[in-house]
Amino acid sequence: MASSAPKPVRATSAPRPGRPALALAVAGALLGLPLVSACGPSSSSSDGAANPPARGDTATTGGAGNTHGTGGNTSGSGSGGTSWALSAPQTVAGHPQGQPPADMVRRFDDDTHKNAARLGVSGTPVRAYYDDRTDGAWIFYTGVTGSGFEPDRLHDILDQLPAVHDDGAGDRTTTSAIDAEPGPHGGRAICNTVLLRTELLVTAVSTCSWFTPTTAAGITLIPKTDGTGTKLGFTAADVAPIMRAVRAEVEVPRR
Repeated sequence: MASSAPKPVRATSAPRPGRPALALAVAGALLGLPLVSACGPSSSSSDGAANPPARGDTATTGGAGNTHGTGGNTSGSGSGGTSWALSAPQTVAGHPQGQPPADMVRRFDDDTHKNAARLGVSGTPVRAYYDDRTDGAWIFYTGVTGSGFEPDRLHDILDQLPAVHDDGAGDRTTTSAIDAEPGPHGGRAICNTVLLRTELLVTAVSTCSWFTPTTAAGITLIPKTDGTGTKLGFTAADVAPIMRAVRAEVEVPRR
């Protein structure tokens, strides 16, 4: 969600344990990922990281996807006209809540506040961090429950053509966005990816966001810096199914 191209993170020596994850966290902070704050939203497989999907592709794992403005994505409240609200249970999709390192949280908090006005929604905020022990990653989940949101407009704010920034010294940053299947609750969903290529590694940070007339939320996966991470980064294809699994448990019918 950044309005200008970021400065990529350059690897100047052989990567040490945890260094790729730190690079991802820094890249995420620089780029302004579409997270959601109390003020409102701001913002692998090696094949997925090296070859991000073309515009119009869908971040799904099987089944028919949705392209821009078509398919199963709708602007309605969701299944059967239900009005939704966000919660933060202690465990989501088998992942318990946890506490990422303070510096990682601070970078995301700073980014969130800087970009809070971009989507222009307000309401009751929710935030939680979930521990993905299988992949050795932190799941950052942020959102807001409100009213009168326009899923199509919010989706389009995060939509973008692929853009590449090359620093001329071997480091290249690519930003892109693709539609994602939102799941049975309906609304719109989109995944934004930052692909970072240096001389020594290829990493990716992806945030998948969803919108209904009463909810706006997103998740971002960041590898842990303690050496337990199984991937250098997460593409939209990695994060989209996790987003749907998380959404299915944190989004509940509004009373």
